[in-house]
Amino acid sequence: MGHAIADESSIVALADVARRCLRRVEDQYRAWLVLLHESGLYGDSWVDHDELRAKALEVFELIWRRIAGFEVAEDLAEVSDRVGVRRAEQGVSLNEVQAAANRDFQIVWEALLAEADEREAGALLHQAPAIWAIVEDHTQRITEAYRRRTSELDDLSDDRRREWFRRLLKCNGERPDVVQNAAEVLALPVDARFRVAIASRECAGRLRDARDALTSLRWSFHYQEVEGGDVLVIQSTLEQDKRIMNCLAGIRCAVAPPAHGLDEVPRATRIASDILAALPEDRNSPGLLEDAWLSVAATQAPLVTQALADRIHRGLGNVQDADVLLETAQVFCEGDGTVSRAASELFCHRNTVLNRLERLRSLTGFDVRRPRDAAGFLFAMSAGKPAGGTP
Repeated sequence: MGHAIADESSIVALADVARRCLRRVEDQYRAWLVLLHESGLYGDSWVDHDELRAKALEVFELIWRRIAGFEVAEDLAEVSDRVGVRRAEQGVSLNEVQAAANRDFQIVWEALLAEADEREAGALLHQAPAIWAIVEDHTQRITEAYRRRTSELDDLSDDRRREWFRRLLKCNGERPDVVQNAAEVLALPVDARFRVAIASRECAGRLRDARDALTSLRWSFHYQEVEGGDVLVIQSTLEQDKRIMNCLAGIRCAVAPPAHGLDEVPRATRIASDILAALPEDRNSPGLLEDAWLSVAATQAPLVTQALADRIHRGLGNVQDADVLLETAQVFCEGDGTVSRAASELFCHRNTVLNRLERLRSLTGFDVRRPRDAAGFLFAMSAGKPAGGTP
């Protein structure tokens, strides 16, 4: 019973001291400002002095009213949230915001000790945990509001980056004003060198892992979903290309040739998308243009490709060993162009290879020993089966 009375008397004493402190918030603000300057907090931020003063006076009024047990107006009760939101918008770091808020307890405690008489000082010590809880609640509210607003700003910033990247692609890099604005929003140099990689939706998770690896390296890049999949645009030097390919290792994705300037990124994105469409489904590594140019070209000219394929297959329509002739020509064309190499891969004599190639020429008109015919043959074979079915 006696302990309860002691608690009640210390609460009353604390409330009396807090009421007196409430009249001196201007002095407390000045003392707080000294601490702030000594610590170097907010030294390089966009926090205006008049705004800093107005918010600090509100904060100290809120704290004293809560300690004294006074009613707190709704607008004043929200000052902690407003401080957190404002500092997030001003780009002040969370550590700096929390450190500044933690100075509040020091100022509050020193003001209480300076105002209390000997009897009241004992009550302050007894109620110290309650005082700390009030200040800590204020700091926690600032932190939560700051994080909420930062998340909202990040979402808005992401939306803006995605929109300007879409505009860059839509104008094909042909409008200097769009390129310049996109560069500013994406935080990428206009005249830098870029590599563009695209992965299908099924492999997007792996591409995001590569993006996270680049984040840890602090490289400049932009990541976004596009019509053909997920695209990763990386600012890269020639020396860094190998590192990029290492990050993309094991991912079925397409990597376009270098884009020399942000205005070339739309073209590189289209090329990467075309390469991706031509990659085999079971591929588990990045595809470059030199790997897939034939399939890409065939896709871009389907009628021509199919006409060449039909011509070859019609010539072989009634030939029983047509598959053998096609395989021999394919191995010869995809090798180093020597008969001996093809014979080694096919486990047959070089004369057998020559006979098969000559027979293919007589039946179809394609002599793959000539570079032009070899290119036409490979172009035709990239079309797959003929329109009328395999002979």
